[in-house]
Order: sequence, then structure tokens, then C-alpha cells
Amino acid sequence: MTAAPGARASSTLTAALDERGCAIGTWVQMNSPETGELAAAAGFDVVVVDMEHGALDLPAVAGMVRAVQGRGADAVVRVPAVEATTIGRVLDTGARGVLVPGVRSADDARRVAAATRFPPAGNRGACPYVPSLDHGLLAWDEAPAPHVWLLIEHPDAVAEIEILAREAAGAGVTALVMGPFDLAVAMGHSGDHAHPDVRAALDRVLAAAAGEGLDCVAVTLESDADASAEPVARWRAAGCRIATALLDRHTLAGAYRHTLEVIAAGR
Repeated sequence: MTAAPGARASSTLTAALDERGCAIGTWVQMNSPETGELAAAAGFDVVVVDMEHGALDLPAVAGMVRAVQGRGADAVVRVPAVEATTIGRVLDTGARGVLVPGVRSADDARRVAAATRFPPAGNRGACPYVPSLDHGLLAWDEAPAPHVWLLIEHPDAVAEIEILAREAAGAGVTALVMGPFDLAVAMGHSGDHAHPDVRAALDRVLAAAAGEGLDCVAVTLESDADASAEPVARWRAAGCRIATALLDRHTLAGAYRHTLEVIAAGR
């Protein structure tokens, strides 16, 4: 059966939300498709591929997307900025979605949404022979509608978050992502993402997203499973249907250090 124009192709993230009411993701920054493949094989619903802070150019992202989605998870790529060409090229790789930083206003939200949609709804460049359409083997009207996530990481965005969320929802954005560390730095709290001012800002983002029917993605910053469980549970209880835990570099570095500490203690 031919899908309706813009219908989302099979998505692990969407299925998790529909079936369980929640989804769990993780982050990769290392330029190794095996990292993404391992995360997907372990059972994460979504893997966030970080172009902004990771060692990943477009060819590396394309390989990571294949590795992640070949193992059944969705790949959502964090692009470096609100830049239409990059957003379009990332979606052409077949990634299920994009996460866009640098969003500070409703106008930015509209620009992002337009970059993810083909004319006349948006301005994404159209080519039927890209990986997102199986190199021409899928019909044009089977082009999947992507997950479109906006990273809320600056006080300017929080200051008008209700307006931003309303415009984002109307434009086709699917989720707001809370950026706790970025917000803490931008608010002058030296990266203290547990500061009461930061928590209040995150709560406001969550409320604005919920008010417009948008998902809100919680980002936890711990390096191991035990430490991640509590914040994930807390944000789920607060209303976040999507949460991320662990980041490849942080987790691996923490495991190395912990192993050496345990060995040293046993001497």
C-alpha cells in the first residue's frame, strides 16, 4: 500500500511511545559506527548522533545512521546550528529526525520546521534518489515525516517559551529538548544543572511543551546506569515521555576510571 504523503515510515521511537507511552535514548559523539550499533542492539529506542560536539562529519553521520537504524533504533542527528542545508542533507541520509540547537525564538522554530519539509510546506531540497527514499526504490509519496526536535538551551528561548512552543507545534515540530548543562552555563551557574534557577527553567519548558501537545525530551547527564535511573524516573513522573541516558565518551571514560580505582583499592 502506498503511504500518504508525508506519512512517517516505521519508527522505533513512535512505536515505543504508542505502545509503552515512553521511550529511552542515548547519545553518541565518537566517530565509530560500532558505538551506535551497540547502543541500538542493546535496546535503546533512539540514538542521538551529535554532530555539534562529536567528531562526526556528514559521511560519518551517514555511516552512523545506517549502523543505528540497521539494528532497529531511530537515529536523530544533532546538527551544529539552525542551518537549512545541513538539516536537509542530514535528513537525506535517512536519519529519522534532527535535533537543532541555537533556537532562541519562534522565528527560529519556524525556520527549522521549514527546513525539514518539502515545498510548498517548507524549503527542503527535493531529490528522489537519496537514502531516505532507499535511493529511489521508494515512491516519492512515501517520504517519511521526520522527528523534529528543538534544543532549548538559552535563557532567551526560555523567556518566550510559551510563544515558541505554540509556533513550533503549529509549524510541525514534534518535541522540545531540555538542555540542562547549556542552560546552566548560559544562566551563569557554571554548569550546575541542578541549580534551582535551572530546574525552574526546565520545568517551564516542560509545561510549555505539554500545553501545546509537544513531547519534551529530558537529558540526563550521569555516566552510569545506577546514577541515571533516578533522574530518568523523576522526569518521566513529571511528564516527559522521552528521556536520554548516557553518552558514549562520558560512559567509557567513567568505566575506565572506575575500573582503575577498583583495581587500586584491591592492592
